[in-house]
Amino acid sequence: MPILMPSAHVPTIDISPLFGGEADDKTRVAQEINKACRGSGFFYASHHGIDVQLLQDVVNEFHRTMTDEEKYDLAINAYNKANPHVRNGYYMAVKGKKAVESWCYLNPSFSEDHPMIKSGTPMHEVNIWPDEKRHERFRPFCEQYYRDMFRLSKVLMRGFALALGKPEDFFDAPLAEDDTLSAVSMIRYPYLEDYPPVKTGPDGTELSFEDHLDVSMITVLFQTEVQNLQVETVNGWQDLPTSGDNFLVNCGTYMGYLTNDYFPAPNHRVKFINAERLSLPFFLHAGHTTVMEPFSPEDTGKELNPPIKYGDYLQQGFHALIAKNGQT
Repeated sequence: MPILMPSAHVPTIDISPLFGGEADDKTRVAQEINKACRGSGFFYASHHGIDVQLLQDVVNEFHRTMTDEEKYDLAINAYNKANPHVRNGYYMAVKGKKAVESWCYLNPSFSEDHPMIKSGTPMHEVNIWPDEKRHERFRPFCEQYYRDMFRLSKVLMRGFALALGKPEDFFDAPLAEDDTLSAVSMIRYPYLEDYPPVKTGPDGTELSFEDHLDVSMITVLFQTEVQNLQVETVNGWQDLPTSGDNFLVNCGTYMGYLTNDYFPAPNHRVKFINAERLSLPFFLHAGHTTVMEPFSPEDTGKELNPPIKYGDYLQQGFHALIAKNGQT
C-alpha cells in the first residue's frame, strides 16, 4: 500500500549551496529537503542552472515536426514489433484510445562497445534518433541535456545524503555517468476537440494517468505551467502547485526501499486537463550492477530491506508499473 503523505505543501528550495557553498548553507538545504520529503514528498528546486526556455523550445519543435511515419518507425516494441527497444523510442498516441505521446531516451554512453550493450543486459539500449537532417538540433540538445540533468541530479543527491545523515558524497560512487540507467521522457499532452475516453479515479476525478509511484531513485520534473498533478495525503488527494521556472523533485520507490520508507515515494496521479502541455521528467537511476545496503536514519524496529542489484530492482518495478497502469 502507498504511504499517505501528511500534506500537499510544496516548498521551493534554493539548491545553489549544494554546488559548492558553505557547510552551514548545505546543512540548511538538507534540512529543507528532509522536511519536504517527510511532508508532501515534493519540493521545487530553484537556482538549478538549466535553461528551461530552450528546453521547451526544442521539445515543442520536435513534437510539432514529427510525421506519423517517423513516429511509427521510431516507436518502441509495444507499438512497432519491428523495433526491439522497450525503453528508448517513441510512445505513440492511439487515435480514439490514447492521446498522450512521448519520446524516451537513455544514457548517451550506451554505445555498441559498452559492456552492458555487448552482453545484451536488459534495460540497456543504444539510442535511436529521428533523422538528424530534418531535426538538426534535437539529438545534440538531448545528449547535452541528459548530461546536464544527470549532473544536476547528483548535486541534488548531495542534499539528500546530508538529509539522511550521510556524508554528502554518499551517492557519488553508485551514480556513475558511464553506467547510469537514468532516462529522459519528453511527454506531450495535446489539446483535442474530440478527446479519447479518459479514466476516472475512485473519487470521480477524471485522470490522464492513474495513481502511481515513480520507479526511480529520484525524479526531477519540468512541466508546462498547467496545474495537473495531485498527491495522495491523509486528507485525500490534493493539488500540487506549478512553476514555470523550477524543477519539481520527488523520491522514487528505490529511495523508499533504501531508507526503509524514511523518504517514501509519494503516491501521485495526473488529472485530465484538455490543454496543450509538456511534462519532461528525468528519472535518476544507478547502474545495473550497483548494490547499496539499505538503512534507516531512525530506529523504527523494522527489519531492513535486503540489498538488491539496482538493475533487477528497476526491471521488476517497470513490469509492475505497466501491469498496474498499462503501457504509456
